[in-house]
Amino acid sequence: MYVIGIDSGGTHIVAIAFNGEEQIAQAETAGGGNIALDAAGTVHRLVGTVEKIFQQLPAAACAGILVGIAGVATAGGQDQVVSALHELFAGPVVVISDADLAMLNGLHGKNGVVAIAGTGSIVLAQTPQGRLRVGGWGWRFGDEGSAYDIARRAFQTILSARDHGRVSPLEVPLCAALQVPDYRAAVSRTYQMDRGTFAGLARAVAQAATPANLDARGAVIDAANALSDQITLALVRTRLPAHATIALTGSVPANNDLYFQVVTDRLGSHPLRRLQGSNAPGVQYYRFR
Repeated sequence: MYVIGIDSGGTHIVAIAFNGEEQIAQAETAGGGNIALDAAGTVHRLVGTVEKIFQQLPAAACAGILVGIAGVATAGGQDQVVSALHELFAGPVVVISDADLAMLNGLHGKNGVVAIAGTGSIVLAQTPQGRLRVGGWGWRFGDEGSAYDIARRAFQTILSARDHGRVSPLEVPLCAALQVPDYRAAVSRTYQMDRGTFAGLARAVAQAATPANLDARGAVIDAANALSDQITLALVRTRLPAHATIALTGSVPANNDLYFQVVTDRLGSHPLRRLQGSNAPGVQYYRFR
């Protein structure tokens, strides 16, 4: 017997089948899977990944499918996904948010805090009394510590420097990443970008964050501190014990060592779990009924 966990995010879908020994039996990937942005395409790609798994493993041996989908908490669509997958599989199909899947993968079904920092960000705490949310209010009102936040702070830094008659060392790498000649053109270009593309500029900031570029390091450090503040708030409000696990997931803490080190320095008294890759393994901590 095996179970299938699916992490359906904005950039790609990862479906993994785990056998009874918690070993990967089969893995498949597909394109973006944010149901709020592309409902029909997300459902089509989800079905495609499961079909590929069933080509290698017998459907009759599958004990259940758990799907964590970006955008489902606001846009809905759970019934549509369940119905589509039931065309292939008669067993249990459960659809949850990608944040809920991250909590399963990060906390292994126990109490603690999960901080998700990718394009956006959110902090979730699980306690015996229930769940607490801090942040996660989107790019317009929050997303502290996210890739979007890092890119925004970087631009605020170079523009503040210009206002003070200086040129920030962060200006050159940002202009190079945007393939524009100067900071004015860089600002103009950002207003033509969608949220995800703008957040992608965080990679250029992270690459520039050497000891010689204090402005780039400052953007990363300030964003990491902002997320640490939200984690601390969640810990204070929930009164979780000092041994409670904090799990960090998402592209920012997974790929940015400076960012992760700042959070570790702030919160290292708690056990920290740095998640890298898909949250599909969270299915191993879900109990199908």
